[in-house]
Amino acid sequence: MHLNDKWRRDGTCFIVGLRSASIPIQLLKRYFYLRADQMKKEPAPSHVEAINSSSPPKIGGAEGTGARLSHDVVIRRLFASASNIPEPRNEHAIVVVSAGETERAVTHRQLENLLARGIEQLKERGIKEGDKVVFYCENGPELSSTILACWALNAMAALIDYRAERADVLAMSTKLGAKLLVTSKKLYTDYESETKLFTDAGLNVLYVSPFPEFKDTARKSQFDIQTLDFDRPAFAILTSGTTGTAKTSIHTLRSLVRNIIDLADATDLQGNMTALTPLPISHIFGLSVFLVTQVLGLKTVLPKLEPVGFIKAVHRHKPELIAALPQFYGALLSAPDGYIDLSNARLLLCGGSPLTVSLADKFEETFGKRLNNGYGSTECKLVSFNKDGPALSVGKPVGGVKVDIVNEQDELLPEGKSGEVRITGSMLMDGYYNNERESKKVLHKGHYYTGDIGRLEHGYLFVVGRKGDIVIVGGVVVQAGDVEEVLRNNREVKEVAVTAVQNKRLGQVIKASVVLVDDKVADKLKSNDRNENLETQRQLQRQFRAFCNEHLSRYQRPMIWEFLGPHDDLPKTLAGKIDKKTMSG
Repeated sequence: MHLNDKWRRDGTCFIVGLRSASIPIQLLKRYFYLRADQMKKEPAPSHVEAINSSSPPKIGGAEGTGARLSHDVVIRRLFASASNIPEPRNEHAIVVVSAGETERAVTHRQLENLLARGIEQLKERGIKEGDKVVFYCENGPELSSTILACWALNAMAALIDYRAERADVLAMSTKLGAKLLVTSKKLYTDYESETKLFTDAGLNVLYVSPFPEFKDTARKSQFDIQTLDFDRPAFAILTSGTTGTAKTSIHTLRSLVRNIIDLADATDLQGNMTALTPLPISHIFGLSVFLVTQVLGLKTVLPKLEPVGFIKAVHRHKPELIAALPQFYGALLSAPDGYIDLSNARLLLCGGSPLTVSLADKFEETFGKRLNNGYGSTECKLVSFNKDGPALSVGKPVGGVKVDIVNEQDELLPEGKSGEVRITGSMLMDGYYNNERESKKVLHKGHYYTGDIGRLEHGYLFVVGRKGDIVIVGGVVVQAGDVEEVLRNNREVKEVAVTAVQNKRLGQVIKASVVLVDDKVADKLKSNDRNENLETQRQLQRQFRAFCNEHLSRYQRPMIWEFLGPHDDLPKTLAGKIDKKTMSG
């Protein structure tokens, strides 16, 4: 997507402003219908790098028993997968789908070789305990193995979205005092000249593109798992910054492992299954899901972060697990009838941006599968997902996570009452890098104060918006999220954002920017016939005002309306979240 920039992430999910994903649905439909017959008979990929093997493995639980994973088992499977996955894959442990639909795959043994090579490469560049390494790469086994190599040396990995501006990459590297930048030649037209920005600033650069040369060469790593320090900073990820300045959250390896254990236990997946995710590993959603699939021994398919490649990868691999932003699930609806087979699907994890009733209902009607809405943040990782609760709920907490709703006095609120979502558990970040003041605002007494407004109903969490995202109408404070939640329940709404517009009489009034579901109405909005255009606007305003009169109080009702077609996009961050900072009020 550019999932932010539109389809965008990434409409982030979690992961995900994917700019390249802003492809109109009618073009997707045209593309797939033109090729439908051909693609249904599509042959195997033109190029697959993999070692031949026999039947797919079957794995489950801690040691194939279905039991809860232990800390030690997770570590062994991450750092020595071929030796510790009960039945390691001799073919497709990770499958990367690249340009031209070419697929390349690596085995668990090759992953161990890549990890050993990564450790060698980092040591040759002087990386040692406590050093900071910035990762600026596309998804792939080279990226994931080198991150593990960084942890093996007790260094800190700073993960940056590969679609980020290079000036921002340099700024973060400088801020952290990074010793090394790990990148990929695939991101550059002229690698030598374009990376001069980094080398001129004194930053050492390592590109991982050649690592596949070493994947088939057996390598004996000098790494000893017993030397891992689980409580020192292991990785840093930028927050989305949708409502303020982006901050850098710092996490330990221990907190990540505990989150992996909780998620693995909750997903109920087995190692003979396939996972597919168009989420960048540089985002917490993508990182958590990817590592869980690797620990469980699933074949993990990493498609291009754009809708056409995603749709074709789902068609080809028929996964049991998909983790994606809502926009990607919406893209599956554009495929020709019968092209997408979700009969294998057991978990369709959806996160990164709010799920609407229109998408949830249409998806279940089309495929007979429900989307499993999830919740988490850069600061607390993935903490809940909805298996069988109300459609727009983000579910119940996983594992040992505790979720409370509190008021301004930090008092617990009863079910049904809205307040700030407070998270307690072992998966929390340590804090924001070099920002003690902001860290203390959100972390105290063992809790993380998310800044999200939500409520609990029968144990299910509903998240409606951000604490500071308010509009003050005639002196009355209105939570933008409350208005957005109501509008998301309108089946004509694909996406919505509520912002404040200055008003001389009331101070501020509410503006609702609504992306519509209906193509025909959208065409009328763009008609060259001015009368038809204006009449359509008036009809929509009457329709939505009547809806708001029924569901919102007087001060909560939008006074200004903006209607967009289903192929238009609200501005997004790289994480796929609506970027209200760029929306004029």
